[in-house]
Amino acid sequence: MNNSIYLGIIGNYKGHLSGAENVAEHDVPNGIFVINRDHAETVTTGSTIKYPQQGGDVDIEPEFVIRCKIGYQRGKVSSLSPQEMTIGNDFTIRALANSDKISQRKAWGEKSKGINHQWWPMEEYIAENYGDNISLISYIERDGLFQRATPPVTCSDTKLFCEHLIEWVIDAINHQQREGMYEQILPELIAQGYPEELILYTGAPIYTEWGEENFLQAGDKVHIAAFYNDLVNIDDVMFMLLNHKHENNQRLLSFVQEIM
Repeated sequence: MNNSIYLGIIGNYKGHLSGAENVAEHDVPNGIFVINRDHAETVTTGSTIKYPQQGGDVDIEPEFVIRCKIGYQRGKVSSLSPQEMTIGNDFTIRALANSDKISQRKAWGEKSKGINHQWWPMEEYIAENYGDNISLISYIERDGLFQRATPPVTCSDTKLFCEHLIEWVIDAINHQQREGMYEQILPELIAQGYPEELILYTGAPIYTEWGEENFLQAGDKVHIAAFYNDLVNIDDVMFMLLNHKHENNQRLLSFVQEIM
């Protein structure tokens, strides 16, 4: 995946941005950012993740992640073709002195971003295939106890998903300006030699009451799962996690990472 660019979407689930960042919500996502991979293992599938050396108030952000082929015309992105889907953790520092761009709080070098090792091949990216039929959920394991960090959500809980999300991302890549917490994206693609592949973190949901009141700590274990609702019961997912038996197959994706 060397010829890949990693992007994240800000404010795609209703209520997340206003709650987590105290920023006004829009009817569409607020913007996108580049995940700066200063280290070869910034994005890791490994069993551990690193707590940042600077800043604090670090939050879990479980997300659907999509691998897309990128098409170009006249120096701009003309198409994104979704190929595979997985789940990831877009860890975020909420409090970091002298940071004016959100990308500065989204990656901090080695092992600062989580992603699952297994991917689902994607069917056509439309609501019939990726709407209410797949759920995403996350838990924090602390001192042997499991706390639900985010409630179960589906793709259709987002402001934009499927073909509407793809159209919006293409436009944002080509036209987003350096304003507020955001930066221009297209110059980064040009600087990287027009990468062939986009790994897209599609946005994080709102938090549970526990998730709102608690930030991550060293020693916590982050558990994230996605599953087909007609094939897997959420109680079975919880039982699996409590027994530390993570599964990855065509009906369920899950992973755990300990914060060091």
